[in-house]
Amino acid sequence: MSKLPSRPLAMLIITLLAAGVLQAQTKLNLQTQSQDVDFSAAPSTKPAQTGTALPLTCSPGAVFLLLSNSPGKNLYICTGADTWTQQTGGEAAPDVAAISDTVLTVGANCSADAPCNIRLGTTIFAFINPVTATLSAGTGTAYIYVSSGGLLTVGHNLTVSCSQGCVAQSGITDFPPDSFPIAIWNAVNGAWNDTGTDVRASSGRDLIAFGSGISGTVSPGVTTLSVPPQKGGFSVAFRGTDVAAGQTIFVTIPYACTITDWAITSDGTATIMLWSSPDGTQVPTDSDTLTEHGLSLTSGSRVHSTVLDDFVSTSVFAFDTIAVNLAAVGDTASHVEFSLGCTR
Repeated sequence: MSKLPSRPLAMLIITLLAAGVLQAQTKLNLQTQSQDVDFSAAPSTKPAQTGTALPLTCSPGAVFLLLSNSPGKNLYICTGADTWTQQTGGEAAPDVAAISDTVLTVGANCSADAPCNIRLGTTIFAFINPVTATLSAGTGTAYIYVSSGGLLTVGHNLTVSCSQGCVAQSGITDFPPDSFPIAIWNAVNGAWNDTGTDVRASSGRDLIAFGSGISGTVSPGVTTLSVPPQKGGFSVAFRGTDVAAGQTIFVTIPYACTITDWAITSDGTATIMLWSSPDGTQVPTDSDTLTEHGLSLTSGSRVHSTVLDDFVSTSVFAFDTIAVNLAAVGDTASHVEFSLGCTR
């Protein structure tokens, strides 16, 4: 009959067996031995294979990071048996880098396979070749942008020349409002700074041109359009037997406006009173005063004034009716013309 092992020895054997089991279970098959895997708290993850050459074989869904390619052109997905497809949609805009004290390269990231696309309005401009901007002299700033006509432009207050595919534009001290900005680069004593300011945007923009009768202001991110004030108003004339005190002419204004000036023309003295009533009410009378004491021509043949102190209000609402009352007129007057300026 064999002797049973002592308790210490038995405990040692159990511990060693347990360690062997645990060691054998350190490698898991996540596909079959897990569910709802959450790596968000993991210190690091590497879901893609890496290397300097694409594997000869792959199965759909595999991901590979090709380290020999530049960033943005180095991610591949296996889309079919042994078929790798590069994942790229083109660059947002050409990049800029100083390759020497006097030379900037623009668009080194652009190629026929991955063009740098910029949208201005409804037009997309594709850049596929890099260009250079060479500095000869000066201290100042270069503004690198795509013009509204699709030209890659280096605007500057320096001495700069561009290679083919680029335009050097002197006298530029800021990005034109209708341009697509790319970068700002400073130079000191004929040498480019090592780095510049990248101002590329991830999306294009619609161009806004100010047409006839439209003005606007451009500030960062906002273009404000406005219609300049339109001068309106009316003129009336008292002639013949109408040149008599107490005669009244009624005028309806079809738009809202603000009174700005008035004028009287006559070959004698004259005083005009104005009355006003809103749309839909009775014809204005002397109780509906728009002027308190009257507008007068006391000498000469014409008075034109922007003094509006006598007006009760300078606001005219759409379809207000204004009565022009010839309150007083000199004996020698054979005609009286009255004009009212109103800006809308």
